[in-house]
Amino acid sequence: MSTQPPLIEAENLSVKYSNGDLALEDVTFTIDSSTFLAVIGPNGSGKSTLLKTMLGLLKPNEGSIKVLGYDAKRAYKTIRHLVRYVPQRDQIEHTVPMKVKDIVLMGRLLKKPPPRFSTTKDSECAKAALHRVGLDELWNQPFPELSGGQRQRVLVARALAGEGPVMMLDEPMSGADHDSQVRIVEALQEYYNENQVNIIMVTHDLNPIHMVVKDVLMLNRTVMGVGHPCAIMDLDLVKQVYGPTAKIVELDGHKYCITHDSGIDRHDH
Repeated sequence: MSTQPPLIEAENLSVKYSNGDLALEDVTFTIDSSTFLAVIGPNGSGKSTLLKTMLGLLKPNEGSIKVLGYDAKRAYKTIRHLVRYVPQRDQIEHTVPMKVKDIVLMGRLLKKPPPRFSTTKDSECAKAALHRVGLDELWNQPFPELSGGQRQRVLVARALAGEGPVMMLDEPMSGADHDSQVRIVEALQEYYNENQVNIIMVTHDLNPIHMVVKDVLMLNRTVMGVGHPCAIMDLDLVKQVYGPTAKIVELDGHKYCITHDSGIDRHDH
């Protein structure tokens, strides 16, 4: 029997926004390793808050959450060392004249002790990651000159180039064109299949990754459901979370969610 701790273990977790409103309330669930997990839910459901709490960027008001057995409130430094994180919005100032290679190499250099110098292995890993997202030719291009979709792919490559058993991505396909979305999904799927790594993705649209993810966590301030993608796509549950106009369609034995807002389960957080 494996003694490996769960990937995520939340117990009675509650987190408040800075204005005092509850972002998450009485959240309890367990996700085992290794997995490709999608965290879904409507706007304001607490998806990004959950990731930030796992990383210790936000503190629980009640309860606890652990990542690979480490308590996020007390051992956040250890967790951040284990996690490769892609935040929801590009936090790199576009006026800074960094090249694509500098951005991707950050995935490896930021976890090294100073002084941080890249090695041949670092460059090889960075180039391989950029290849996965189909942007080999942009190695020496200035990052600010890239399109929104290209920048998202570069940020995913930065995570792919790094090291650590957990990858957390907050809306990695947000603002990306269709080709970039396809490339991101393919890159993550291949990487997950080839490596012993856990991927946790917050997404407003489960449908493009429906056949890629292993587990789904549905949030609406609290846990609404946990399970495999088709098990989560229950009509009564989806209507409870997304409203009475939400629909489920079946195609080739798989279930997909259609919501009133914009057609295909699109809910920005």
